[in-house]
Amino acid sequence: MSSLPNVAPALADNLSGPIEVGDPDTAHGLTVYPLFGPAAALDYVAFASVHDQVAITELDGGASVNDLTVRNDSGQPVLLYEGEEILGAQQNRVLDVSVLIAAGAKIEIPVSCVERGRWDGRRHRERFRPSPQAADPKMRRLKSKRARMNADAGREARADQAEVWDEVDARSFEMQTTSRTAAMHDIYEGHRHRLAEIREAIGLHEGQCGSVAVIGGRIAILDLVGRADVYAALHPAIVEGYALDALGQERNGDVRRDGAVEDATVRGFTLLALDAPAANRASGPGLGETVRFAAGGVEGSALVHEGELVQLTAYPSDADDEPADPGPRAGRINRPSHRRGR
Repeated sequence: MSSLPNVAPALADNLSGPIEVGDPDTAHGLTVYPLFGPAAALDYVAFASVHDQVAITELDGGASVNDLTVRNDSGQPVLLYEGEEILGAQQNRVLDVSVLIAAGAKIEIPVSCVERGRWDGRRHRERFRPSPQAADPKMRRLKSKRARMNADAGREARADQAEVWDEVDARSFEMQTTSRTAAMHDIYEGHRHRLAEIREAIGLHEGQCGSVAVIGGRIAILDLVGRADVYAALHPAIVEGYALDALGQERNGDVRRDGAVEDATVRGFTLLALDAPAANRASGPGLGETVRFAAGGVEGSALVHEGELVQLTAYPSDADDEPADPGPRAGRINRPSHRRGR
């Protein structure tokens, strides 16, 4: 009797039911499809909901651009979401990976600096606070791709700090904003009114646990959280990031001329993301395991804990824009360099 072939585990195997795609909301070149999924078994909350009980600070023994300390005093596990921006201390940062931190735990987490022109040691003991926006999908995809490439090469799964700074510079130039400290936050501040108009048009739907964003006629990103209440806390900041990409493409005229993405295409992409292989796992700094994948036209990362999908971020693959391998130079940076002229 022949045995059945081994079937590689997929991310969808960590869900207790299907993910459904709802009807989209549209504003200024941004179309967002809500995602709905099964009830979660795991109990956790968003950082934004309990930030006064979660201390994110510079490292105790001396600040590092690409590492921070987190202490969770909230009494329940807290999800720190990949792409969230946090403000304050010695310089603003963006979270490089989703982390589920246990109640009472104190750990170090990987981050990228998005404020190259400030390194204020007087604020070393200051706690970070949530930002009104997450990083835009273009920035998040750049960091995710680099971390995956480093992991595939046997190096630490880190973003490339120089690439991140260059991307902030490029977006600041594109959006015609100025910042004394080269801060990503100032780009958003310079367009807050327009961004708010777009964000307010993209509604949060009852039971929504994620989104697929179509920007300029192209699928840009999928965000999914296992708990709808946690996604609801993240939704405004995530959509603000989507809106910045939409404004940038609008300014550049970078919009598809062959029509909008069809609903069936969005549903197909969602299925591809959930069908991504979940075999390549690595222990993260908190609870659960990080899964990084690039197969079948989709790439991204996910967090799985106790057999449950906690978080998923996915992007369409495009081999033409794969960044060059930086070699072993990628890694931690203790202090930022002086701002380079462009």
